[in-house]
Amino acid sequence: MRLNRRLQASRPGALLARRFLAGIALALGVLVNAQATGEDSLGRQLERAHELSITAPWNESEALLEEIQTRLSEATPEQRARFWLIRARNQSLSGRMEAALETLESLFNEPMTRKQEVRAYSLAANVAMLLRRWEETFDYLNRALELSAELDPSEFSDQPFSLAAYVYAKIGETDQAIDYGKRAVAIAREHGTARDLCVSRGRLAFVYKTARMFELARTVYREAVETCRESDDELITGIVESGLADLLRATGELEQAEDLFRQALARLKETDYHFGLGEARFYKARLHWERGEQEMTENLLEQALPPLVQDQAWDYVAEAHQVLGEIAMARGNHERALEHMSQQLESRERYLDLDRARQLAHLQVAFDMSSREQELALLREQRRADELENESRHNRDRLRWLVYAVTAFLVLILALLLAHVLRERRHFRRLAGLDSLTGLSNHTRLFDTARMMVDKAHQDHRPMVFAVGDIDYFKRVNDELGHIAGDRALIEVARVLEEAFPEPGLIGRIGGEEFAICLPGKTAGQTMPKLDEVRAALARIDYGGNQSPLSMSFGLAELQPNEPLEKLRQRADDALYRAKHGGRNVVVVADPR
Repeated sequence: MRLNRRLQASRPGALLARRFLAGIALALGVLVNAQATGEDSLGRQLERAHELSITAPWNESEALLEEIQTRLSEATPEQRARFWLIRARNQSLSGRMEAALETLESLFNEPMTRKQEVRAYSLAANVAMLLRRWEETFDYLNRALELSAELDPSEFSDQPFSLAAYVYAKIGETDQAIDYGKRAVAIAREHGTARDLCVSRGRLAFVYKTARMFELARTVYREAVETCRESDDELITGIVESGLADLLRATGELEQAEDLFRQALARLKETDYHFGLGEARFYKARLHWERGEQEMTENLLEQALPPLVQDQAWDYVAEAHQVLGEIAMARGNHERALEHMSQQLESRERYLDLDRARQLAHLQVAFDMSSREQELALLREQRRADELENESRHNRDRLRWLVYAVTAFLVLILALLLAHVLRERRHFRRLAGLDSLTGLSNHTRLFDTARMMVDKAHQDHRPMVFAVGDIDYFKRVNDELGHIAGDRALIEVARVLEEAFPEPGLIGRIGGEEFAICLPGKTAGQTMPKLDEVRAALARIDYGGNQSPLSMSFGLAELQPNEPLEKLRQRADDALYRAKHGGRNVVVVADPR
């Protein structure tokens, strides 16, 4: 000990150096451990958010995502992709379908693993299907199926095949739907979780039920329910239980059906998934209707109709109004019965329109695939012709002319097919760009065209205004007078706007009761009087509720130098917000800044 003390006393500089180096090493170790701990903590938070998105109402996982978002700068690309996938799913569960698609479209431009790409395109297809955008649905779905073929066997995902089974069942392609459904179940059984197997079995059972293969449907539904209860996903479990209960009702097993409905409704109320709850109540109403329990049937259908209408489940809506009409007729309320029958016919027509849209989108994709197959066939024929030329040098000249003739014929046929496909595509795109109720441009078409108008206005140094308008108290019209009066009001508003702002003005319906107007070559001062004329004309229209004249609030923004469309729209939206909160039925001009 004395020797050590002497050595230390004789070498104070060395001692200080050792202490300094030890301090640096300790600090670096703390930093490395902190970084590793931070990444590990973020990974655990994401895993927890993923679990909550499955086992709890969406808002619980969303609260955790808000906390995680402040740390996204620390995340790896894979973790960021996982975050946005959970966020998009929550947005769809909360009914914000457009926001979910925008999130996913942004995610497609970010780095992801191949498995995350499959999941993202599958989710986008599901959301597009719920929005009834069938061409986008098939585009996203086909992309997900193509990417699935590039996965390693250990990474196989049942999601695109399960969704394909459901989509193809909806368009009546039963054999293809069953093939996809069986493949999804096989993949989920070998590579997936209990929840994956639950979803795949539930959708295969739905395919069998729609094909009226009731025995197979019952067997697969029971397997699905058992698996779903092991998965702790209350939402999917409730949906599958509701589907099985409706099947049992259809096959006469009413007591078992009622017990299952009770369990399913309890689960769906917990998850706050409005469409699933509305569908389950609709299914249960069928049970009470078969028992002759009119009051219970009526109560359930009245609760089920709003979410069914919101999600455009027009076949269910039509059936609900048919039953309500028969109940009203039985009670001698002929006026109410007539209203329900009218709404049944309208809903049935809307369902047929949606069904036609599904079929057209499927045919559009089929046309595209046929075109690619024709191109491949042409290439194969040319290669075969080259091989024959090499093998048969004696007949070279004759074969050359033959090949030229065949090639020219195939090119001609291909050109004709391509011309037909392009004509059909243009037609479908035109239909896809219009709002089915008012005939105005829909959200996508309006903003695509408005973006070109903004660019043109900047290029020509010409003025331009953008206005957004919202019908005041429109919910009251639907609640008090019904959706038929609401639809009539929307049609009349569209007519008034088209008369006030003819071409080259651009008008579109961008939301339920929200409209947008784009006027190249106009200033805010020139537009204000026209908007005042519109407001005066709206008060005079007849939509079935003349005791409550219609009014609209407008937000008006004039294009500033080098201003993008997004900023112009934001200023118009802010002005509309001020109009709505400043008394309504006014026009507010946005601040140029």
